Amino acid sequence: MRIGRNFTNMLETEYLTEEERKALKEGKLEVSDMDAMVQSKSKRDIIHQIDVINEIGLNHIELDGGIPNPFLKMSDEEIEKIRDYARKKETTISLHLPYTFVAESVATFQEEDRVLACGLLKRYIDFARKIGAIAVNMHPGSIPFYQAVGKYLEIVKQSLEKSLQELCEYSTSKNITFHVENNTAFDFIGVENEELIEIISNVRKKGFDVKYCFDIGHWFTRGLPQFGKQIPSPPESVVNEIPDEMLYEVHLNDFLIEGDKFEFHPPLHRQKGFLKKENLKNLARIFKEKGVEIVVVETAVRGIDDLLGSRKLLEEESSYLAEVFNV
Repeated sequence: MRIGRNFTNMLETEYLTEEERKALKEGKLEVSDMDAMVQSKSKRDIIHQIDVINEIGLNHIELDGGIPNPFLKMSDEEIEKIRDYARKKETTISLHLPYTFVAESVATFQEEDRVLACGLLKRYIDFARKIGAIAVNMHPGSIPFYQAVGKYLEIVKQSLEKSLQELCEYSTSKNITFHVENNTAFDFIGVENEELIEIISNVRKKGFDVKYCFDIGHWFTRGLPQFGKQIPSPPESVVNEIPDEMLYEVHLNDFLIEGDKFEFHPPLHRQKGFLKKENLKNLARIFKEKGVEIVVVETAVRGIDDLLGSRKLLEEESSYLAEVFNV
């Protein structure tokens, strides 16, 4: 089992000037503005990400295709250089496909829009092939709340199945394992295991080997008061619901609920959310028993001190996970 990371925003402050870092520390530069300023640049510096992955003792990287990203603008020469460097460093790559704006329409019942969305994601799968990725992952789209009911919802699920077939077939033709990931409870499709497993099963029955990139942190969002869903005890037991054959790459992150407030992806070693150390050890055991091949950690931070000290945080969390996973 390989342990890797999607760096999310953890390396962004390394691309700020000293003046910009000072402004961030003094509260004169908003975190969201920093994201907008450097996100594409940090995502493009994949060789640096590979170096950091190796420095913190991991061996896999998931490239973050969230919008904005630079991937479709990169030259073949640049991509080839990264591919060769990853192989030299014995670091495998996967790609998280875009999941907002155009990409949301993989679930639309407007066929023209669905075709456009799949066409765009195929271009990203082409990029994944060029860079030597072994897997890609997508979200199951999004729909307005007022159409997440009745007949509309039936049609949406049929459209999503059609997109999964099309994209899985295309991905498989490039020798890339294809995944779909569960949405957060803030979305209106693909949130519950029961729903997504049924959709994936329908597609697999037709001969398409779609995998389920289960994101336990996404699943925890259903525990917020406005959604009124229960989190089991122990929380990691939810993974037992997923058929072994659907699992290959999974996402690992936590979720903190404090009343009506919440925090996405808090550092795992701080044990602030549902996944305390014993829960993580049990989760690691379940992953191994179910044949999970890749675990992608998705910690993200918003605090200024954590952002500026992200390298130390990454080292601490990775050391903690090495003990938990016994790697």
